Amino acid sequence: MDIEFNNAASLDTNNTGWFVGFSEWAKAGIPDHADLRHMGQEVRSHTLCIKWKFHPAGDLLGAAKPPSEGRSLSILVSEQGRFRLQFSENGNFPQMRTIEHVLQKHGDFVVWGENLHHRWFVDEACTILTLRWVPETDPA
Repeated sequence: MDIEFNNAASLDTNNTGWFVGFSEWAKAGIPDHADLRHMGQEVRSHTLCIKWKFHPAGDLLGAAKPPSEGRSLSILVSEQGRFRLQFSENGNFPQMRTIEHVLQKHGDFVVWGENLHHRWFVDEACTILTLRWVPETDPA
């Protein structure tokens, strides 16, 4: 599955802070998945969406979502909280084919690619910033 878990503060961005985009610093972190955060300057994207959401503990809105389009990035922007995400290629989330990650430290993030089902659970109240975009390699 095309997923990267990391912390924005722990990435080596050459002191720029840029960890998503066209710069070489966006390739910092896990090499196998850095391409999720990196897009060359020749690549266009469309359908940019940004969501800032406070989630109270026990928020029930995290039921299984349809397969993702493009790329999505969720980052814990609050100082405290615990936000669990699960990913699967199967909408039934079979145990042996589901990956779970917890955002619990300020700056923890997960970025994932296309065709993945996801769902989330709020163990402790937190604020999550989510970006969603679709890279287009052959602009019209």
